[in-house]
Amino acid sequence: MKKLRYLVATAMLIAMLATASAQTGIGARGMFGVDGGAYGGLELSIQRFGRSEFDLGWSNDSWKFTGLKLFNLIGGGNFGFYGGFGAGIGYSKLIDEVFGTFAADLGTYIRVGPLQVGLDWRPEWNVFNAPNADVTFSVALSTRLVFGKSKK
Repeated sequence: MKKLRYLVATAMLIAMLATASAQTGIGARGMFGVDGGAYGGLELSIQRFGRSEFDLGWSNDSWKFTGLKLFNLIGGGNFGFYGGFGAGIGYSKLIDEVFGTFAADLGTYIRVGPLQVGLDWRPEWNVFNAPNADVTFSVALSTRLVFGKSKK
């Protein structure tokens, strides 16, 4: 299982380097489970505004990597409202299995100087080896440091 963790960490680093030339926010995303089966924990988060987001999260009994394709719905620049979809893969000690999810994401952010603060809602459908439930809902508060130039 350690090899899979290193593979996920390497994928996260590649994603970060690939987006370095665009306006990118790197920081933390703290998840709060809305229902009893929701994954909750802290995530290292890389977001390329209006394009993609990659999250590597962990909690006491599991870890998960999620990749999302994002679309700007309103705004851009210092304020935005976005939606997106993607997939995740993780490992749960509770069931001692690798699990997979499909995810949707709906969120908003505000940017003040080099700091971006956001709030999003992410329902996830467990595809295989569901640790707790078939569908989970979570809300997350995120803070990211922004790098790169904004498009005017």
